[in-house]
Amino acid sequence: MTENNDTEELEELPEVTKRFYEEYDVELFYADKGTSGTFAVLERGECAYIEWTPFDSYDVNNHMSFDEWGVIAHDSTKEPSVGMPPLRIPISTIDSIKQEIGARGRACIIISTSSQRLPVIYFPKLDSVYRLIQCLKRFLCFIRDRDTLVVDHSRAGLHKVMKELELDGTATSNQVYKKIAVDFQDVYDTTLSGLSKVTNFLRGSVVGKPVSRPGAQTSKTAVTNPTPPEHLCHRPAEQDFELYDLRKPLDRAAPVARDEMFTRALWETHFDSEGRVCRVKELQDRIFGGGCQADLRQEVWPFLLNVYPWNSTLEERAAIMEQKKKEYEVLRNQWKSITPAQMKRFSLYRDREALVEKDVLRTDRVLEFYKGQDNPHVADLYEMLMTYCQYNFDLGYVQGMSDLLSPLYLLFKDKLMAFWAFVGYMDMVEAHFFLDQQKIQGKLADLSSLVYYCDSELYNHLEKEDSSNFFFCFRWLLINFKREFRGDDVLELWEVIWTCPYNTDYTLFIATAILLQERTPIIEKKMCFADILRYINDLSQHIDLHEVLGNTESLFHNIRSQPDIPFNIRTNILRIAETPLSSLGSQHNPERDFAEKTPEPADHVTISRDLDDSRDPASLLVENVSNMSLEPPQ
Repeated sequence: MTENNDTEELEELPEVTKRFYEEYDVELFYADKGTSGTFAVLERGECAYIEWTPFDSYDVNNHMSFDEWGVIAHDSTKEPSVGMPPLRIPISTIDSIKQEIGARGRACIIISTSSQRLPVIYFPKLDSVYRLIQCLKRFLCFIRDRDTLVVDHSRAGLHKVMKELELDGTATSNQVYKKIAVDFQDVYDTTLSGLSKVTNFLRGSVVGKPVSRPGAQTSKTAVTNPTPPEHLCHRPAEQDFELYDLRKPLDRAAPVARDEMFTRALWETHFDSEGRVCRVKELQDRIFGGGCQADLRQEVWPFLLNVYPWNSTLEERAAIMEQKKKEYEVLRNQWKSITPAQMKRFSLYRDREALVEKDVLRTDRVLEFYKGQDNPHVADLYEMLMTYCQYNFDLGYVQGMSDLLSPLYLLFKDKLMAFWAFVGYMDMVEAHFFLDQQKIQGKLADLSSLVYYCDSELYNHLEKEDSSNFFFCFRWLLINFKREFRGDDVLELWEVIWTCPYNTDYTLFIATAILLQERTPIIEKKMCFADILRYINDLSQHIDLHEVLGNTESLFHNIRSQPDIPFNIRTNILRIAETPLSSLGSQHNPERDFAEKTPEPADHVTISRDLDDSRDPASLLVENVSNMSLEPPQ
């Protein structure tokens, strides 16, 4: 056997240390001959393999090497009982896996490695192939090309880090994740929301080139990737040693106090005689400032999520819902009417159905509403997600969507309203789930720029530990912090995001505020990427929402008040017209007038949220915010 063969001598390998997958009666078909055997995914020492062993007895000393399979037929000189030789392939050498429906409707796969294409492998049932692919996702990152899964070897670094974490449901302190993390792929889902369709996200390994912000404008001062801006770094052009920028962290301004909750009494004052909602901007500002009363959300959220137009009358809303009911039934009947014969020839549908079925069985199952076997609410989630696949066929279903639907169904407890609210929500965040991941790449790059500008010491630590790519925040931005907060806190946070009055992506400031709150342990404990990933994961369900919201709004105003806002933050994140700040003088007006102004540091700042969007963006700077600062974090 040659030195570069993908298989290894059976007798020279260490004993099996782990067995991840096993299926009997798997037929290897080569040169018009088939032999049944056992197919397994297992680990020997430090290496993982796929192995197929025939049921027939076989002399290991006479087995053929992998490369020989491509150039000679089955050895006809062997005894008939010998059959096919065993097959062992290092998983790291796999390049692609093609899935097909073969003879007699059996599922089969064709594996190609770096040097060879293997014989066709037939499985006893479709589910066997699905479970195999899910198992292999422990070790490989796939990009789907129709019926072929292509391995993205550039992401091996990320999987290596995830494996070293050993987060199998026992390493994390969070009990919710222990319930969900039923296998290693689930760990990837729960720690990074490693969505199976989100496969083009990383082009380099974890320690590779920083992510560039797609579509960022270029200029001498523009930040087009997470690397610190040149005009802030002050690094010599030629430097043969590491020099970190020691720019003083942005002073932390006092948190903005939350307003009183938006109540039913206030809600009822916003209707005219025909049921139209009036003074919408005022209503949205009140919800942004204080959240919505819990028992009022069923009435307010259909407007926030575009199920109903704000200017619709009661009569019009009844007609709208009747039409949506009919549309839902049409969409649902489309996928329910697919026949088994159609399904055999519809691989995309099979993949989506399998993924939906898998996800709904582990979404929020710790909640009473979804607990237990044969829970009808879980079946309803499945129905709504499959129906959404018909509604948005281009996107279909991507892992993570069930996290957005689950709270909506828990709130409305009505399939029809929950579905159309979910449609409205997905219209807002659909780009998060696109295969090219341009939206998430851009958000991570913008987050990197914000953190650097606010706290270069924290950024430099992350950069030193190969964490300035901010992959550990991927889940936060993907599903709008759904898994990070408890119960009603998630709903209030979503309301804040939906009603944000500023022309910006507010989730970036929320993420920055959380990281600034947690900077001290990250820096003092000298956390590496794996430590940070675990630490961020364990924050789930332990973050104080109102503290975060107060710090977030304070941070936003504080940044906008600075005279030296970098180009990319001013243009791409704050979206302020590029007007030289030095020319503004004293002519600018505050974006929000402060009700209280105290020259000394305060516990909270109370502001009024009366905005005029028609004003010149350059005049929307906050006056004197920087004077109301706390000591920077130690």
